[in-house]
This record gives sequence, C-alpha cells and structure tokens, in this order.
Amino acid sequence: MGLLGSLLRGLAVRRPGAQGSGPLVHEAALRAERALRGVELPGYDVDIVSAGLVERIRVSHDGRAVMVLLGYKKSDPGCSFCRFISAAAWAKIVESSLEALRGAGFQHIILVDADTGAVLAEEQ
Repeated sequence: MGLLGSLLRGLAVRRPGAQGSGPLVHEAALRAERALRGVELPGYDVDIVSAGLVERIRVSHDGRAVMVLLGYKKSDPGCSFCRFISAAAWAKIVESSLEALRGAGFQHIILVDADTGAVLAEEQ
C-alpha cells in the first residue's frame, strides 16, 4: 500500500492541540496544524481546526508527507454549520487545505474523509 498504508498505520499521529512524539515528527505535525489553522470554513469566520473538522494529522518520519483526516460528524453537535457543509464548501476546504499544506512545505499530501476512509485528494 506504500506511503498511504504507512500513514494509515500511524507512523506519527497528532490530534490538533495534543503533544506529538519525536522532535522532527512533532515539528512537522505542528507545521501542518498551523497551516490548517489558516484554512477558513467557507462562509464562517472560523478555521477548520477550531471548527473540529481536522480529526487527525499523520506525518511520515522524515516530515515530508502528511495525511489529514477530515470529518464533520464528530465536531461539536451544537455547531449549526457543521451539519450543513455543502459539497461546494467541502471542495473549497479540500482545495484550500492542499494549498496550505503545500505552502507549509509538504511534498506528499493525502486528505481522507474520517467517516468513510475515502481519499478526498492526494498530491505528490
């Protein structure tokens, strides 16, 4: 399964706001989280990390590849916008997330739907 398989097995996992492991992995996971905090939820003044859409961030041991699990079902149940994210908004979130992670220096990016496991986007 290659890199995707390695990332799915969890070489390094970071839940936003949590502490990571190892200095290189920790720095890369923080770099990914900071980049994703710059991605706003379309139509709202909140970033996707604060909104609870980023469930996990996984990075390769060398810090060059990242996989982000995105989902809205596990975000705050009282969050009105989380229940009504349209396909167009999801497309914008995916596009903006790829751009942010690319800008943060990641060479291989995989975005996965946390609820279904489907790959939303992959870029090498």
